Amino acid sequence: MDKVYQPNLRELLKKCYQCARCTGVCQISKVQYFRPSRIIQQILEGFEEKVLQSGVLWDCLMCNSCLQNCPEEINFADIVRNAKHLMVHKYGQNPEECVAHKGIYTSISELMSKLEVNPKRDLSWIPKDCEIAKEGKILYHVGCTPFFKFEFDELENVPISTLRILSKIENEPIVVLEDEYCCGHDLYWGQGKMEEFIALAKKNMKNFERSGISTIITTCAEGYRTFKIEYPKIFEDFNQKFEVKHIIEYVYEQWKAGRITFKIDEKTKEKINFTFHDPCRMSRFLPKSNTIMQKTREIFLQLEHLGYKFTEMEHNQENALCCGVSSWMNCNERSKALRYKRLSEAKVAGDTMVTSCPKCILHFNCLQNDYDEFSALKILDFTEFIINLVQITQKKKIKGDEQ
Repeated sequence: MDKVYQPNLRELLKKCYQCARCTGVCQISKVQYFRPSRIIQQILEGFEEKVLQSGVLWDCLMCNSCLQNCPEEINFADIVRNAKHLMVHKYGQNPEECVAHKGIYTSISELMSKLEVNPKRDLSWIPKDCEIAKEGKILYHVGCTPFFKFEFDELENVPISTLRILSKIENEPIVVLEDEYCCGHDLYWGQGKMEEFIALAKKNMKNFERSGISTIITTCAEGYRTFKIEYPKIFEDFNQKFEVKHIIEYVYEQWKAGRITFKIDEKTKEKINFTFHDPCRMSRFLPKSNTIMQKTREIFLQLEHLGYKFTEMEHNQENALCCGVSSWMNCNERSKALRYKRLSEAKVAGDTMVTSCPKCILHFNCLQNDYDEFSALKILDFTEFIINLVQITQKKKIKGDEQ
C-alpha cells in the first residue's frame, strides 16, 4: 500500500502557490461548479476533513488537464485518487452512487481480485486464421472489452483486428490467456480501491511469469498506462522482466524496422478524411519522455502519402478534450455536454474519428444516439482503422531460420 497510497494530502500539495491555473483549465468546471485551486486551498488551510466529507472530489474527471498546466507539476488527479480511498474507508462514502451502468463492469473487476476467483474467458472470438498459445514471447492483454458485450457491440472488432495485426507480422503464436485478469485501472482511479488493485496486479504478475512472456501488448489506453506506470511501482523488477507496448507503438516500430508498410484498403479503395481523439491516459497521464502521440501522428502523416487526409481537432494531444467519463464514473448530463463539444470538433475535422480508448468509443457512440447531427461521423479504434492498411514486407524471423 505504501507504494501506491499517500494518505497525507497536504504533503502532496505543499508546493502549490495558488496561481489557479488548474481551475482555469479544468474541463469539468466548464459544465458545473468545480474549482481545483479552491479545494487545494481549503486542504492547505486545514479544512481537509470538510473537503473529504463533502464528497466534492467524486466529481473530478481525473483528466489531468490541470497537471499539464501546473508550474509546480502538482498531480491533482493523483491527489483525488488518494482522497477517494480516504472518503471510502474513513468517511464511509459509497462510490457506487457515482458509478455508471449500475456498477456492472467495476463489479466484474472487483470479483476478479478475489483470490478464489479464476475466470475462464470466452475465446470463441479468436479468428480461425490466428494461432494463439499459453506460453510464448508476446502476450496480447485483451482487457475488459469482451465484457462490455453485455450492453454494447461497438468493440467486437477491436481484439480481432489487434490479433490479426500481430499474427500477420509475428511467426510465433501470440499468447492470449483464458484466465486473463483485469488490470485494475477502474478500481484504482475510479473508486480508490487500492487493496483490490494490488490483488489484481499480483494475479496478473503470476500469469505473466507463468507464460514466459517478455512483451505485453495492449489496445486499451487505460491498460497501457496501468501496466506501464503503476505496476512498476508495485513490482520493482517489472520493467526488467517485461516491456509494455501499446499496439500503436508496436505498429510504429514494425514500420520503422521495414517489416510493414501501408497501402490503400483494397476492399473499399476509399480515401478517408479522418481525425484522432487523444485519450486522457495516453495524452496527459504519461511521462513527457513518452512519444506515443507523436508516433501516432507520424503514422497518420505517412497515410497522407496514400491520399488519406488527417486533420487535427482544435484541441489535440495534451490539450485534447476529455470524453467526460473516467473509470466508469459520473456518466451524466454534464459529461454529455463535454462529449457534445468534442464531437462538434471531430465533425469539423473529418468524416471519421479514430481513437485508442474503448470507453471513449462507447461514450461517444452513446451521444450519437441522442444527436442526429453526429450520426454520420464514423468512430473507430486504431486497430479497426489500420487493419486493412497494413502490408507485410518482411516476416519476423524465428531463431534458427537464418540458415
